[in-house]
Amino acid sequence: MYAVAKTTEQGFTIIELLVTIAVVGIMVPTLVGFVNTLNRFNDRARDLTLVNSLAENKVESLRSIGFSSINTGTVSFTSEMPASLGSPRSADYTVTVPSTGIKQIDMTISYNDHGTTQSVNYKTYIGELGVGQY
Repeated sequence: MYAVAKTTEQGFTIIELLVTIAVVGIMVPTLVGFVNTLNRFNDRARDLTLVNSLAENKVESLRSIGFSSINTGTVSFTSEMPASLGSPRSADYTVTVPSTGIKQIDMTISYNDHGTTQSVNYKTYIGELGVGQY
């Protein structure tokens, strides 16, 4: 009698390797697209936070100088914008007097967001008597 030795070869077949390469070839571009989308959302959220903070700071600085020191007209404060906001960028506010004792501030801030111009508008009022006074 002859003894037959069983040999078992382990490894992947060419079909299994091709299927794996195809699956990876589909998943990698999908994941790259997903990461790019997340980066854009992150940039957009950061820019909007910067713009809101800029607007709040400008309004508070106007309130702190007092009602009578705020002149009517349009004022640019583009130079105060953070450099991280995309160019071209601009920021200005217009002061009007809709009624006696009240000044209306209309603020517009624009910046470039990945090739698209974003514009944010704010409106606030500053009273002659100040906040919480009657």
